[in-house]
Amino acid sequence: MLQPTQREILEVLVEIYEQDKKLVRGEKIAKALDKSSGTVRNQMQTLRALNYVEGVPGPRGGYIPEMKAYEALGLSAVKNPAIVPIYRGEEKMDGIYAQKITFNKITDPESCSVIISILGDTRKIDDGDEIVIGPTPINHVIVCGTVIGRDDTKREILLDARSITSIPKGKVSSISTKKLVSLTPSMSVQECSKLLVENHINGAPIIDDEKLVGILTESEIVNAISEGKRTARARDLGIGDVYTIEEDAEIITCVNRMQKYDVGRLIVTRGNNPVGIITRTDILLRMIK
Repeated sequence: MLQPTQREILEVLVEIYEQDKKLVRGEKIAKALDKSSGTVRNQMQTLRALNYVEGVPGPRGGYIPEMKAYEALGLSAVKNPAIVPIYRGEEKMDGIYAQKITFNKITDPESCSVIISILGDTRKIDDGDEIVIGPTPINHVIVCGTVIGRDDTKREILLDARSITSIPKGKVSSISTKKLVSLTPSMSVQECSKLLVENHINGAPIIDDEKLVGILTESEIVNAISEGKRTARARDLGIGDVYTIEEDAEIITCVNRMQKYDVGRLIVTRGNNPVGIITRTDILLRMIK
C-alpha cells in the first residue's frame, strides 16, 4: 500500500516522464512537490525496492516509472500519448491535462458526476470553475461541467457534468451529401429560390465551369426580395468566401472548422473540385444513430 508521500512522488514522476520521455531527475521531482531532495531520494529507494520505479545512478541518472507505478495510480502507460486538453472558459490551461475520465453515479436521474484524473498541478483548478475536458483522441469525447471537488493527493477533480458529447469517428465523405445541388452564376432570384424549395435545402454553392465561386442561402434571397432586387442574379447575391473541407478529412476536423468560422455548412471537395456538402444536421444525425 502506497503512503501519501510515495503516491505524490510517483504521480509527479509519471507526469514529468510522460511529457519528456526521458530520465527524471530527483531534484526536479523535489522542486515540483516543494520537498527536499533527500526526502525524494529516500522514498525512491523504497519505491525501487518495491519495483515501482527504475533508477539509473550517476550525474546523468534519474528515474523512470515501471508498469507497476501506472497500475498503482490507476493509469495506463501509452507509447505515444495524445494530449487531452482542459479549458477554463475560452482559455486552454497550460501544463495540465486529463489522463482518465471516470463516470460516477450513472444511474442517478438528477445528476451525473465525473472524476477526472489529472496530469499536472490540480491546485490550478478551483471549486466552481467551469471547465471543458477534451476532445479525447479516438472517440472525441468532450465533457463540460462545474468543478465541485478536488483531491490534490490523488490528482483528481470531481466534475458536475453539464454535457457529455462524442463526435463520431470517420471521414467527412461517410456522412456528406453526395448529390450536390448547385446554382449557376446567371440564375435569377426566382430560379434560385425555386431550386432550394424543390430540394428542401436552405443553401447551395454557385459553380461556374466546375469551379466553386460562391454560395447562396435563403437569407440572401429573402434580403434581395425585400430590397426590391428582383432582377439580381446568383453572382450578384452570393457570398464569395466559401468554406470547404476535403472529403477524406475527419469529422472532428469538420466540426472544428464550422465552429471556427461560425457556419452551418461546408462544401466538400476532392482536390479543387466540389463533390458534396456537409451540414451540422448531417453530423447531429450521425451522433444519434
